[in-house]
Amino acid sequence: MQPQFLQSPGFHQRRGQLGRHDWRAGPVVGPRGRLGDSRGRGLTAERTGASRAVRGSPHFRPNREETMKDQTTRRTLLATSLGLGLAAASLGGALAQGLMEKATGEGLDVAFYNFQPYAYMDDTGNLTGTDVEILRTVLERMGGSIADAGATEWGALIPGVKTGRFDVVAAGMFVTPKRCAEVMFSEPTFGIQNALLLVEGNPHGLSNYESVAANPELKLGAVSGAAQVDYAKLAGIAESNIVQLPDNATGVAALQAGRIHAYAVSAPGVRQVLAALPDAGLEGGEPFIDVAGVPHVSHGAFAFRKSDADFVAAFNAELVAFVGTPEHIAIMEKHGMTVDELPVRSTADLCEG
Repeated sequence: MQPQFLQSPGFHQRRGQLGRHDWRAGPVVGPRGRLGDSRGRGLTAERTGASRAVRGSPHFRPNREETMKDQTTRRTLLATSLGLGLAAASLGGALAQGLMEKATGEGLDVAFYNFQPYAYMDDTGNLTGTDVEILRTVLERMGGSIADAGATEWGALIPGVKTGRFDVVAAGMFVTPKRCAEVMFSEPTFGIQNALLLVEGNPHGLSNYESVAANPELKLGAVSGAAQVDYAKLAGIAESNIVQLPDNATGVAALQAGRIHAYAVSAPGVRQVLAALPDAGLEGGEPFIDVAGVPHVSHGAFAFRKSDADFVAAFNAELVAFVGTPEHIAIMEKHGMTVDELPVRSTADLCEG
């Protein structure tokens, strides 16, 4: 049986049976294990506009009745446009002001990317992982809860939280300046080193991104849109030699099939793969920090809408008090992380680059 964390994020529980969603068809947001049913909530916007008919020659002059009709039409369009703008502003305000009420009432809708150790379905169909347990604990301290959670493709996480499809991303998402421009991150819950997953015996002698870049015939795999793609580019690996893959199951399969020569993932990710697939003919390289001569310790945090700043401030107050406590460390160790992977930088610092 394939380990849970190696399943595509398109796998999900449906009334106790495992179903599979084609990753090419779009994100999966529910059904959500034992936490609830799917409630895809996308915000839509209507467009209004007016077309002007050609009325003959350039010397055409409308009569008084036509002029009044045009003015009425313009006023109607202006009022409609203003109304839509006010409605959008009102909705945005409601999202921001109501998140605390929602958290302490019906609970928050959570998106996760199915990958250990951060968020994944265990053998009994329950959602677990470091991010899930930390989020649940912090929300409980705030008097809140998780109402609904669903596996979502990596590329749909940020767009989904921005549009209000869900309230928070719990996916071990690394804090980067590019992502900070789109969402508001909580303070980090971990800081981890980089590592490469390799074929057993490491026939190409690979140790980091630069070692892959040194041989133009070698290809590196990474999850599409993940920080590892940016690290690979920083290290000088040609884009044509970076194979972006939809999920970790595909990455492991590509490595075993020889389509790629190394798979870029975090140090905890490598440990999880090797523990789950001890006889797969794979090995992990030594963890490393430097990329292109600059230290890169990837820090993960929860992602929220920027309009939810007040809620995030309250959330951070509880989160910062929790991170580093024996209870937090116990959650990390339970899912294969160590005290060496506690955060060492703040979100403000990480967003600056």
